[in-house]
Amino acid sequence: MEKGTLVEFRVQGDRRLGIVERPDGKTRWFVVDERGQSHSLAPRQITYTVTGQTYKASEIASFLEQIKPYLDPSSLEVAWELLVEDGETVTPDQMANLLFSESAAPPRYAAYCLLSDDKLYFKQKGDAYEPRTAAQVAERKHQLEVEALKAKGQQEFLTRVEQALKGEAVEWQRHDRQRLEGLEKYAALIADTVRTGVNYDSLARAYPPSAPVLETMTMLGRPTTPQGAFQLLVDLGCWSPYENLFLRRSSIPIQFPHKVLEVAQQRLDFPPIDSDTNRLDLTHLKVYTIDDETTTEIDDGLSWEILPDGRERLWVHIADPTRWLVPEDELDLEARKRGSTVYLPTGMIPMFPEVLATGPMSLIQGKVCCALSFGIILGTSGGVEDYSIHTSLIKPTYRLTYEDVDEMLQLRVQAEPEIAAIATWAQRRKAWRYAQGAISITMPEATIKVKGEEIHIDILDDSPSRQLVAEMMIVAGEVAARYGKTHNIPLPFR
Repeated sequence: MEKGTLVEFRVQGDRRLGIVERPDGKTRWFVVDERGQSHSLAPRQITYTVTGQTYKASEIASFLEQIKPYLDPSSLEVAWELLVEDGETVTPDQMANLLFSESAAPPRYAAYCLLSDDKLYFKQKGDAYEPRTAAQVAERKHQLEVEALKAKGQQEFLTRVEQALKGEAVEWQRHDRQRLEGLEKYAALIADTVRTGVNYDSLARAYPPSAPVLETMTMLGRPTTPQGAFQLLVDLGCWSPYENLFLRRSSIPIQFPHKVLEVAQQRLDFPPIDSDTNRLDLTHLKVYTIDDETTTEIDDGLSWEILPDGRERLWVHIADPTRWLVPEDELDLEARKRGSTVYLPTGMIPMFPEVLATGPMSLIQGKVCCALSFGIILGTSGGVEDYSIHTSLIKPTYRLTYEDVDEMLQLRVQAEPEIAAIATWAQRRKAWRYAQGAISITMPEATIKVKGEEIHIDILDDSPSRQLVAEMMIVAGEVAARYGKTHNIPLPFR
């Protein structure tokens, strides 16, 4: 190769131009690039040779400036349209004549750069380039669009991650959840080190991160370990430093799918037609809901009334979430998976999205609510004499705590005789059950609440109000069992 020949080679994938200076042994050449750096190259490392004249290293910059006007990738589409029908190959020199009607060194090299960088219209075949078919170009365009969208989504995700790491408020997008869920699943492996006693490093090796997790951790410069993923989630504000990893490793779904949340909001905005067209109107009754102060899902209430024949009737009202469901819809299927609301010291995991569970599915004071109501008449000894079950409309009158009811009973509040009457029937009912052979194993009951680093443990007294509610729930269960037996309906025994 002649001294002064201009050649192209690659350094870590980057295109580089250099001048051949002298041989290096029998087969290699010393080449000086535009930065003045010397490289020892084998012939196979030289990707293009500019023929026709020799150059000096100081002229490389000028040469690069000369090719810039020709580097328009869109011009290849015109050439492709001319060549695709016959499928004939083309060399960089021929492409320079076709595109620019020139054969000088700069346009020839520019044509080579366009062809070698092209991922759409041409593919290399030896020293020439062959036009792809129209079908191949269409497929390549689709692939490039998908890759561009993926790259864009990845960059937008990283932008939101960086904002979250700075403490800024971030609205995670639906497709972000897949990446975050991958991080959560990987971080939750820490729990297995405790559960199984397996060495932490061994567990990390046995469960390598998924491609999106590896990609995210690498781009953020975080260690690709479960502990690294855990710390990232904490830094993003997705997890607390005291995250319950055993819960995360369980099969209990902590978050609702986006579609379920959409349907929940639709139900709120556009309630479905009530399938129970003959609900019994019980809005004239006083309805008391009795729960702990922190309870947000109010699912039962109590009433008492005197009938025209002088007998007394107790009512146990159970919130009716089916009013807001359509069989087999997303809400219904999601609720079946969950089975019930799960209560934990750190909070609850609801069976239904919160906008419904603590809203129209709850028995809210002062609002007309749908319920399943058990009307129960007890004998003087406490046994069930008669009952009826209705889908109903009720209007909760008071939202009371157990402490409220205990105080009302202790002070014998005359304004609410219903409370005293329900308490009296609860005592008779308990005596009747004991007479039938029931026993009570009284164990201390506690509530444990965890918020951040604060842990609150409260021992619950078996107070009259709690006994009252318990007895009413038990008698409602007996009535439901009787109804199921009479109508041959299978029911779970609990």
